[in-house]
Amino acid sequence: YDPSIPNTEVPSGTTYGSIVSEDLPDKYHQNVGSQSGIYFFRLDGATGMHTTPTLIDAETRGLQRFPDISVDNGSMHVLWWDSRNDPCYDRTRPLGNCANKSTVVSLDVFGTSASTAFTTTPTWATPATQLNTVSSNPNWEQFSGRTVPFGGDYLYISSVGAFSYGVWTDWRNVVAGSDPREGNDNDADAADVHQCRTQNADGSFTRDTCPWEGGLDQNIYGNTTP
Repeated sequence: YDPSIPNTEVPSGTTYGSIVSEDLPDKYHQNVGSQSGIYFFRLDGATGMHTTPTLIDAETRGLQRFPDISVDNGSMHVLWWDSRNDPCYDRTRPLGNCANKSTVVSLDVFGTSASTAFTTTPTWATPATQLNTVSSNPNWEQFSGRTVPFGGDYLYISSVGAFSYGVWTDWRNVVAGSDPREGNDNDADAADVHQCRTQNADGSFTRDTCPWEGGLDQNIYGNTTP
């Protein structure tokens, strides 16, 4: 699971918040940024007892999100999204968001493995391995009429013994463009995708008539994993 790492919380100064509780309304998720990490614990389904949660990869920068794990025949394999290489990383902002309000290539996929032969804490292979060969920007405005970005937990890993393979979605193939409704990216966020719209006589715009020409290209990639 991927909570905030204790003692990394800072005021964001904005409506951005990285600490989320499904039991509280949105207003309680604002103005608190943090660094998130991937934690592991082993649960005994019969007794309910579990080991103490521990960080899998204690990286000092970046957000780690949406882990997936596969366990088979004595081997554990895990992968996750990771923004340690984000040139604009700051706990007060979403990943890939810079202080000047632009967005940048910022997201990678990392993975590691460990043996199930442990008592309290597994020994994960270090350093974690970067699985993707091309980093990408997860902030492309592809949804809600090309106005907002979205990236879900689209990562999966499967293993047979010591062999494992992982897949994920990324944005390396997205075709950049401009949104005529904004007046040629007037917010300079570098997040507009290729789209085709015609302005009507009343000043409004048509829907995007070329959605399959690359502006929506979140594609699936994969690689063998540690």
